[in-house]
Formats: sequence, C-alpha cells, structure tokens
Amino acid sequence: MARSVSVGIVLVLTVCMVAGQQKDSKICRKDNGFFEHEDYCDYYYECVDGVPYLQECPNGLAYSGPGRGLIDKCDYAHRVGCPDAATGKIMGQPPRGSGVCPYLYGIYPHDKSCTRYWMCWNGTGTVQMCPFSLLYNEVEHACDWPEKVPGCQQHPLCSTAPNGVKPIQGSCVRYWLCMGGYPRLQRCPAGLAFSQETQRCDWANNVPGCEPAPIPDEEEETLQAPAARRNSNRRTSTEEETTAN
Repeated sequence: MARSVSVGIVLVLTVCMVAGQQKDSKICRKDNGFFEHEDYCDYYYECVDGVPYLQECPNGLAYSGPGRGLIDKCDYAHRVGCPDAATGKIMGQPPRGSGVCPYLYGIYPHDKSCTRYWMCWNGTGTVQMCPFSLLYNEVEHACDWPEKVPGCQQHPLCSTAPNGVKPIQGSCVRYWLCMGGYPRLQRCPAGLAFSQETQRCDWANNVPGCEPAPIPDEEEETLQAPAARRNSNRRTSTEEETTAN
C-alpha cells in the first residue's frame, strides 16, 4: 500500500512539472534551439517545441552558442565577454573549486610567478609557462609583453637593468637575463663562460677565474701513450712489408 502511494505521488509531481512548463516566445525565439539567459552568462535555455528548459554551463564557463566553445556550447568567460557592463550580465554560479582553481574551469594567475599561470580543467590545475620574454597578463588572460603587465616589471634582480644581463656570483656558466624587468636563468654553452667585462658568453680561457684546469703530466702521458703505440705498430707493419719484398 505504501509503495503504491509513493508511486502515485511521484506520478502526480511529474505530471505537475510537465504541465507547469509553458511556451515562452520571449525566450524561445524559435520553437527549437538554444538561447542565452537574460541575466547570467553561465546559464542558457534549451527550447523544445517552444518550451524553455534551463541549462547550466560547467562551473566557470559561459554560454557561447551552438557549435562554439570548449565544452557543450560553453567557453571561458573572458572569451564570451562576461561580465558585460553594457547588458549587466554576470556569472551566476558560485565557485565550486578549491585551491588554485576557485572555479572548476578557467585560467588563473600564478601566486608567485609572472611568467606562469594556472589552467584549470574539471577542478585540476596545471601550471603553464609563458613563451620567452612574455609575462602573464591577468586582464587579458594571456601572455603579453612585459611593458603591458603592471606589477611584474620591477623584480629586485632587474631593478637597475630591466633589459640586460646580470652575473651570478660564484658561477662561470650561469647568469640572469632580464626581459622587461623580470629575470630568466641562462646558461653558457659547453666550453664557454660568462664574461662580466663583455656581458656575454666567451671562451673560458678568456674569462679570468674560469679557465679550464690544466691536464696533469701523468694524464697527458697516458693520453699520448696510445698514439705512440699506434705509430709504432704502423712502423712495424711497414718494416715487415719491406723485408718480405
């Protein structure tokens, strides 16, 4: 009996919900299709036979339209142009992520680096690196030229030379390259050393204090011995040929 009552309640609720869905020509400009929400960027309507059904984008994404976007008609909010001051539309869903990913999907700045940023996908953040000499621009949500990224142009290492090189004390092969006021660690190729005088990599012999260590006499004799044996073997072979003739 109880089971029959429960089934009956479910059926009644279902019928009421279906009956409550009304056609809305203001939302559904066509009987079938997808249409943006009037107030929120991350919601949209799916219209079936003129009846609108509310849908939501993955957390952090905004409705971009059929056949567009990253996932199921939705894209990054900044690509869609949300928030929109002209229409007053904003994101409606609360953040559902954690840590470096406040929303499950999105692109966010790194808390300790201007050359890195976080790409969040389904709540998992993956650190990304800007190409050489570029910094992450939080306003544009993309890597940009250093002069267009305020707050990342006065690193202490590059305060006196925003664009140039800085030697590293105690290192012959490593140095800092400042680009737009932000340092990048560099390394000289094998056999070269960084010259503070010329501010570039030079042959190690030309950089005082970075000359290669001389080869000890014993090692030099060891290196010369195989060559001497090879020459001796060639002479022996020649003498044997001469004797045979």
